[in-house]
Amino acid sequence: MEQIELAAPEAAETLNVPQVVELEQRIAAEGTSLATLMDRAGQAIAQAVVELFPAAGRATVLAGAGNNGGDGWVAAERLCARGWQVTLVSPKAAACISAHPAHEAAVRAATRAGDALTVTVDPQASALKGALGTSNAVVDALLGTGFDAAEVREPLASWIRLHNEEKGRAGFVTFAADVPSGLSAQRGTAARACVTADETITMLVAKPGLLVPEAAPYTGRVRVALIDRP
Repeated sequence: MEQIELAAPEAAETLNVPQVVELEQRIAAEGTSLATLMDRAGQAIAQAVVELFPAAGRATVLAGAGNNGGDGWVAAERLCARGWQVTLVSPKAAACISAHPAHEAAVRAATRAGDALTVTVDPQASALKGALGTSNAVVDALLGTGFDAAEVREPLASWIRLHNEEKGRAGFVTFAADVPSGLSAQRGTAARACVTADETITMLVAKPGLLVPEAAPYTGRVRVALIDRP
């Protein structure tokens, strides 16, 4: 697995969310595509999981239909390549995801991962509970830094609430991709349904909402994946 540098927030730059969008556009204009950044983001998340669990286990990836979800699809593919059994939960099948480059990442993962990856589209609560209950690690890639609201739409809100309920029972470790779903990366305020993560792997730079004290119960440990560096 390609190693991505994971830095402490104080060792990285902090930018507001609109500035991060401008940074991504500038990086793309300089020749590193958003698809490449997504691949590195997914690698960084998988790397964090493998650091904590050197022996392959079982993971659940909660992937939204946007590009944050694309990070989750890449992470799932990378974990499968390391011998993990992964259940990926998504509101849409890979072929139906319209966001780019998430669509390409999802289709690739669904094709390459083989029997190690089980994709579950809009599952019943019992199926999601079963997947979470048998997992060592959970990757939260439902909502990204663009989210800033008091409510999360269904079915994602129900998935988040079930995740938090099962986390206390099952004892799995949750890794948030870029920002815990339901948390404002800009302000640090939490929606009514907000993922409680053990670690947040945020991309490129730190965001101010991840660093305020009120966000700590949701973010857990925060590290910055320096995915702009080859």
